[in-house]
Amino acid sequence: MASPGAAPRRLVAVLAEAYECLVNARATKPKQDAEQVARAIIDGVHAHSRNGAAAQDATCLALTLIGRIVATVTAPTSHLARFYQDTLEVLLRDLDVVSQMVATFACEERDQVVRHLAAKSASACVLYQLQVSGVLHPSWHGTCERALLSLPAGPQLDACLWSLTHVLQELLRTKRPEPVRTLIAAFDVSVCTAASRFLSADQSAGGASGLADTFCHLLDLLEFLTASGGGSPRLTYVHAAALVAAVSRAPLYFVSKRAALLLKRAALRKAGEDWLGMCGESAADLGALTAAVLDAATADWLSSVSAESLTFFGGSRSTKGGSEDGECDTAMLRAVSLLLIKSVQYHVTSAATGDGEAGGHLTRLWRFLRERGVRPTDGDHDCALLPLLFGEQDDDMMEAAKAALVIFLRLRENCASAEAPCAAGCNPHCHFLFLLRAVWWDHRILLDFLMSTETCFLEYFLRYLRYLRTEWRGFAASCRRLDAEALPRVPFGRDGEGRRRRRTGQHTLGRARRCLLRLHLLLARLHHKKLFPYKADALLRLLWQVTRQLGQDGLT
Repeated sequence: MASPGAAPRRLVAVLAEAYECLVNARATKPKQDAEQVARAIIDGVHAHSRNGAAAQDATCLALTLIGRIVATVTAPTSHLARFYQDTLEVLLRDLDVVSQMVATFACEERDQVVRHLAAKSASACVLYQLQVSGVLHPSWHGTCERALLSLPAGPQLDACLWSLTHVLQELLRTKRPEPVRTLIAAFDVSVCTAASRFLSADQSAGGASGLADTFCHLLDLLEFLTASGGGSPRLTYVHAAALVAAVSRAPLYFVSKRAALLLKRAALRKAGEDWLGMCGESAADLGALTAAVLDAATADWLSSVSAESLTFFGGSRSTKGGSEDGECDTAMLRAVSLLLIKSVQYHVTSAATGDGEAGGHLTRLWRFLRERGVRPTDGDHDCALLPLLFGEQDDDMMEAAKAALVIFLRLRENCASAEAPCAAGCNPHCHFLFLLRAVWWDHRILLDFLMSTETCFLEYFLRYLRYLRTEWRGFAASCRRLDAEALPRVPFGRDGEGRRRRRTGQHTLGRARRCLLRLHLLLARLHHKKLFPYKADALLRLLWQVTRQLGQDGLT
């Protein structure tokens, strides 16, 4: 058995044998019994602090071993699961390994690998105990709560934020509401206090770069609290104004981007979507977020938002949509644009406000995108900006198109002619035609969108077809404009007939109608053979009506 004074090399050998037995399905039990292995692990946890850098390997191995033991006990797949169950009980009950690991949260900055492994393994033990007994470990709870309330900028707060976020994330994955409520209730006051103090302080939103890691850990915690739907989830919305300010004032660009992405997911009701799925926020929450975004936009917030050029291992490169000095970060541009568009959508549908106010926000957005290098071929056509920006991100593109359609439907009463909606940059006919052009008029790609659960294309498509059913002349007007824009750069025909067709909009109109007609035929065939994943009667009826209208002789 390894004693507290054992040499690091001998201790590593003992721990390595226990680890090999754990990961090798054919291995026999370690030479030591469960209590001896547990005490060797405790020696390993303390080896770094007692013997310096020479014992770092022993500490890292011991911490890693703890995490693997918890995983094995939680989902037993090894014939030695019972042995490691006994080992874990000794570690938790007799040796209080969680307190030993929590003490490592405050280790020096140069020991960040040890600190991270300690936070990871301590979180695994806390999660295990909470799920088994419904009780939080007092040492872990107390340490994290004190760090949040005192808010010291340093390694301990970072480790506590990361550990708390990790435990909450794993609990949300299990979809067991009771442990989630227990955790949120235990930290409700301390997290609220920390968020208020940290986000309201100017030096935190735009101060020293040393706070960047802490800021990112706090953003992660806010996202999972938002996704949890109870307790403190409204913190993202309560502090929306501070988060919006952080997008333009954070000390480092990657922090600004993280804040923008969090706000975008909150506006889309998709906080934690990558891990957990959708979450549902109340209308009051979205109202607070909308007010913060639109107030900032009115105060010229967009002009201070950075979108740094993309960099690669070979340096920077310039591609379409970017400036001459290099391509802007389109992920940042999409996040900010979608945040503002969704805010305008919520504003015009929930408040009695003038159309000019919404139009002013859109005008600011189009100017912002052009200044950041998003420039369509036709420099005067604002409707081309969103398809150009979102063309490589299907889910965001559909969200932007759906929001633009809602905004357009609220603004169209003041349109003087069929061409006027283009002035607002949200003409749904133009957006749909740009989409068809981007997918090369291929009806099979539209079918893929309809069958996909990753985008809101079905919702957008149904809403747009209902509008198109009665507004096909506006559709023809958009076709004429797109044909006129394409005329100088794409010759069509030798005898002038092609150019005449482009002027009348028949080229784009014909391709769009053929695409929709083929989609209708393919969808009807699949639906008849019961090969389509859902009932599509309403969609088929709309497609039939639209293709009939677009086929009228007097349309153009």
